[in-house]
Amino acid sequence: MRLSDPSVDPVSDEEIATGERAAAYVNDLIQGPALPERARSWQENVALGTLRLARMRRFLERVGNPHAGLRIVHVGGTSGKGSVAAKVAAGLTAAGYRTGLHVSPYLQTPLEKFVLDGRLGRPRELVDLVAWIRPHVDAFARADRDGAPTYGMVWVALTFEYFRRAATDVLVLEVGAGGRFDLTNVVHPVLAVVTAVGLDHTKTLGDRLEDIAWHKAGIYKSGVPAMAGATPPEALAVLTREAERVGAPFEHAGLTAGPDVRVANTALALAALARLRSCGFARLRPAALAAAAEATLPGRFERMPGLPATVLDGAHNRDKAQALARLLPGLAGGRPVYLVAGVVGYRSAEAVLAPLLPIVRGWIATEPQVHGKPPLPAADVAATGAALGVPAADVVPSPLDALERARTRWTGDALIGVTGSLYLVGNVRTRWYPTNAIVRQRTMWLR
Repeated sequence: MRLSDPSVDPVSDEEIATGERAAAYVNDLIQGPALPERARSWQENVALGTLRLARMRRFLERVGNPHAGLRIVHVGGTSGKGSVAAKVAAGLTAAGYRTGLHVSPYLQTPLEKFVLDGRLGRPRELVDLVAWIRPHVDAFARADRDGAPTYGMVWVALTFEYFRRAATDVLVLEVGAGGRFDLTNVVHPVLAVVTAVGLDHTKTLGDRLEDIAWHKAGIYKSGVPAMAGATPPEALAVLTREAERVGAPFEHAGLTAGPDVRVANTALALAALARLRSCGFARLRPAALAAAAEATLPGRFERMPGLPATVLDGAHNRDKAQALARLLPGLAGGRPVYLVAGVVGYRSAEAVLAPLLPIVRGWIATEPQVHGKPPLPAADVAATGAALGVPAADVVPSPLDALERARTRWTGDALIGVTGSLYLVGNVRTRWYPTNAIVRQRTMWLR
C-alpha cells in the first residue's frame, strides 16, 4: 500500500459513503457505558484488566498478529501524549522513515487513526480492512468464551493491520487510556514514553497519582528504553521503580511542566527522537528535529482562521484545563476571553470549569456529540458553573449552534475558547474544516 496523490486519485462521494458504512459497522460494536458507574477496587481493576488484555491477545492471534513485525514507539501519559506522538512521528517522517501515527480519539473521521507520513488513510482502505476483519469478528464471537470482540479490540486490530499492509518503518502508537491494561499494550516497542501523570480516569486507574503512574508504567518493557516527561515527584518515583523492576533503561527528560505545556511536550519529543537515534534511527538529523518541534495536532490549543479569534482545545480534565487557563490570557493579549464548554457524561464539569471560569468574561454551556458516549446535559454543565459563581450566558445543546451564538454575541476584539472534550472540538472544528473535505484532501489542515 503506497500513498496516492489526492489530485490524481481523488476520493469520490461514493468512496466516502462506503467508508462511512464501514465505520458504522465498527461503531455498532459499542456496548454499554464507556466507564463503570462506580469506582472499582484495585483488585477488580487488575483482574478485569488482565482478562481484557488476554482477550485482546486471543483476538489478535485469530487475525494473524498483525502487530508482530511492527517497530513501534509507544506513547502514554495523562496529558500531552497525542501531541508528543505527533511530534515524534513528524520527526521520523522528515528523516525519511515511512512513519505511521495512531492517535485516540479521533476528532472528525476515523481515518485519523490511519496517518501515514502525515496523510490520512482513504475510505476505501477502511472498507477493505472491515471486509477483512468481519469474518474474524464473527468467528471469534462464536468461539471465544467471552463472546464478540469489543469496539476497542476491533479498532486496535484494524490499526495494526493497516500499518502492516503499509509496510511502515515505524509506528508511533498512542495509548488509549491508562497503559498497563490498555488494548494497545500487546506490543514490544523500540521505545516507551510516558509524557505526564495526573488525575484522570480515576474509576479505573485509581485516585492517587502513585496508582495512576503504576498503570502508565505498564508500557515499559524489559530491555526497551523507557522515558518520562514532566510529572510530579510521587509519580516519577513509581515510573522509575517500575522501569527498574522490568529492566527497562530509564531516562527522565528532566523537564518541569512550567507555564506552557507545549514547551514541555516539544522538549520531550526531541529527547525521544534523540533516544531513537541511539537505537538505530541514524537518519534523525537537525532538520528532522525542526520538523518535530513545529508539528502540531488538531484540537490541541488550535487557533482557527478568522475573527473573532477562536481557540479549540480538548481539555477534559483538571490538569489540561489548568494548562489551558495559563495559555489563554497570553494569547488574548489583554482582550476579553470567552468560553464554550461541554463534557461527556463520565467527565467532571467542575474539573474543567473551575480553572477556566476565573479568567473568562462570559461562557456558554453545550453538549459534545459522539456515538456511544452520552454528553453531560448542557443544563447540568451550566449548573456546575453557577455553583462555582459564574452562571452561563446561554445553554445551547448543539455544539455548532453554541459556537455561532458565541461568535455572534462576542464579536470583534475577543478571544473565544472551545473546550471540555475532544469530541466537542471535533464537532465545532467542522465549521472551518468540513469533514468530507478533510477526507478528500487526506489532511486535517485543508489547502
